[in-house]
Amino acid sequence: MSARERFRRRRGTRRRRERRAVYLLPNLITTAALMLGFWSIVQAIQGNWDLAAWGIVLAGVADSLDGRVARATNSTSAFGVEYDSLSDVISFGLAPALLIYTWALEPLGPRGWVIASLFAVCAALRLARFNVQKHEEEKLHFQGVASTFAGGMVAVIVWFVGWLDIEPPFSRVVGFSVTAAFVGLALLMVSSVPYPSWRSLPVSGKAAFPTLVGLVLGIVTLLIYRQPAFFAIGCIYLASGPVYWVMLKRRSQNAATEAAEVVRESDA
Repeated sequence: MSARERFRRRRGTRRRRERRAVYLLPNLITTAALMLGFWSIVQAIQGNWDLAAWGIVLAGVADSLDGRVARATNSTSAFGVEYDSLSDVISFGLAPALLIYTWALEPLGPRGWVIASLFAVCAALRLARFNVQKHEEEKLHFQGVASTFAGGMVAVIVWFVGWLDIEPPFSRVVGFSVTAAFVGLALLMVSSVPYPSWRSLPVSGKAAFPTLVGLVLGIVTLLIYRQPAFFAIGCIYLASGPVYWVMLKRRSQNAATEAAEVVRESDA
């Protein structure tokens, strides 16, 4: 074997190793998200609800990174997509369900675990629906609330109620309010209500600077007023779904009206 052939073989081996490392990186981030979700479950069982909430939120941060890293390194794969979905079921389905059960629903007995399991089931159904639709073109909105946001909102509710100095066991009013909010989040995941995604933010043109200013102000507000700010932003986002749905309906109606007018003018 000549020196040139040995050099080509070594270079090919090095490239294969680098390619494997690139494919490994997003899956390692997904693994971190899964482990954070499991850590949240352990903390919820031990009654450390604030730490359990942190585990879900940190898992959400990791979950938002793995896809971006995979796309940036051109290392997306069918294995990574399926692994990410399985990780999401644990971190944003089972972990929030067990957190809310041990925090608020356990006194209800069998009814409590049935209500808690509804969240896990809805998260799994939403992820399954997303995987079926993943071959379609990416849109500027989600169909239903993303499981990552829903799980994070459960953590935010735990923080906000603690910030109000309300501790379990809860009164009937507080318990009913928490349960209703939890069931509402579960149902919104499997609903068809459109929710805007980050891709819908105007990041170019004249609207880019106001968007940047708004994001900076939002981050500063979150740093200063963590619990109430997170809760307020989460509620605003939840309310944005119906508003966005009305806007899309009106836009489609206006487009249909304009098309009908064009047809009339052409017939005339």
